[in-house]
Amino acid sequence: MRSFLRTGLGFSRNPCATQKSLVGLYLDRGAQNPQNIQKRFLNVHEYVSYTFLSEHGISVPNFGLAKTSDEAFDIAKKMNTKDLVIKAQVLTGGRGKGHFTSGLQGGVHLVTTPEEIKTLASKMIGSTLITKQTGAAGKPCNKVLVTEKKTARKEYYFAIMMERAYGGPVVISSSEGGVEIETVAEKNPKAIKYTPIDIVQGLSKEAAEKIASDIGLGQRKGEIAEFLLKFYDLFLKKDATLVEVNPFTEDVTGKFFCLDAKLNFDDNAEFRQKAVFDYRDFTQEDIREVEAHKYG
Repeated sequence: MRSFLRTGLGFSRNPCATQKSLVGLYLDRGAQNPQNIQKRFLNVHEYVSYTFLSEHGISVPNFGLAKTSDEAFDIAKKMNTKDLVIKAQVLTGGRGKGHFTSGLQGGVHLVTTPEEIKTLASKMIGSTLITKQTGAAGKPCNKVLVTEKKTARKEYYFAIMMERAYGGPVVISSSEGGVEIETVAEKNPKAIKYTPIDIVQGLSKEAAEKIASDIGLGQRKGEIAEFLLKFYDLFLKKDATLVEVNPFTEDVTGKFFCLDAKLNFDDNAEFRQKAVFDYRDFTQEDIREVEAHKYG
């Protein structure tokens, strides 16, 4: 995912680069130092993010989760398309440039047939993916995400994070999605917009429409506002500390889709969000954190 979140994609009970990078960029805009920002959070696999977005009525590409190469083949065949993507479900950044102990290069592949999906899945599932972030030890790949590829006409960026210094969330948006957002901030900071949201009043339709207009989507502000309201509802109802979509894409047919998403959840809300925390993948965590979790 080309985002603020590529540098820290695991579950952690310590400050993590995912929120550090996002918060750091926001603080550069002059916000107060948010000392109370959540530092413990659950990070979930991409397929979970797709699932939650879909459940909230937000459009994502057709997708399916496979734990075997045969399942991956069946999912791809049912999609009945030559535009397919297979992604290793491993909690690390840089999957596309990583390599597997099986010898396969890359954890993300664009292919055209179910047979290719099956072959790739057989080399991913049960193997270990090694990236710059994982180090030499790598992380195990136990499942793969198969999705329909969407051809982008234009890409945007949206995120919502909890900013305690302002007593509520902040919506971050940009007309320059699909690339490293930190690079955009350096080269064209005016392309990134920040909209604090009153936690009591919530995100209004008018505010959502203004966010759309501010990044050049004024002619379709009604559609974007509807998406943002659903996105905000997901953020609140799931006790998220951060939700990010990059890219939010307009495809060649003019429809909008969330092509890649990253969601983090408040670790302190585990007792309220059992359905969310059931997705926690212990195989992706440091054994010390797993042991620490057993004892609270």
